[in-house]
Amino acid sequence: MGRRSFAALLIAAALPGCHKQTITQPTLSASCEAQPASGAAPLAVAFLVSVAGAEGPFTVAVSYGDGASGSNPDLPHTYAGAGSYTASFTVTTATQSARCVAAVTVSAPSPSPAGGNRPPDAVFKTTPAAVGSKISGKAPLSVRFNMCASSDPDGDGLYFLMDFDGNGKFDSGGVTGASCRQDHTYATVGTWNPELCLHDITPDRVPLHDDQCRTYVVETTP
Repeated sequence: MGRRSFAALLIAAALPGCHKQTITQPTLSASCEAQPASGAAPLAVAFLVSVAGAEGPFTVAVSYGDGASGSNPDLPHTYAGAGSYTASFTVTTATQSARCVAAVTVSAPSPSPAGGNRPPDAVFKTTPAAVGSKISGKAPLSVRFNMCASSDPDGDGLYFLMDFDGNGKFDSGGVTGASCRQDHTYATVGTWNPELCLHDITPDRVPLHDDQCRTYVVETTP
């Protein structure tokens, strides 16, 4: 058998099926949003960070623009003083990184209203509805705790806290809609004493008020 020419080898190498497929890695991208993006100090802000194109695990480095930093973008951050801030979020994978920013504008605290600070109007609701303070049903029992109808007569923001099992440690807290309404499932048979609390978040007002709280009894049966 004669030798194949170099040109023939090149032609053979160019034939379909002889090339290796090149897999293109998705481009990493990130977008972020401040909620709320403006308000009076002290302003508690939750950040929504969306990541696309991440293959495998990634980390997020947070710089809030006021000298504070962190690594968990899901935690709300409170801006204590008036000013314009730029929060930045750097997403890093094993091979790529991406960055997004969110602007936050904080104004000076509002003066105390005439007559002093008034307490919030707290509204506590549950689904299924509590009979008195008791909620009962078969396990697993999903209960929605809802304080979103609460308001403040002076227009102050509200901070919500929820302790689902009554152990004295709050499981959820924040100022966003996701914080004033939470679902919790009681998976086993037993009795729990969940507690819901709220307070206004403008500490320069006087007088200050204690948290407004309500405790329930959740009983589940087989």
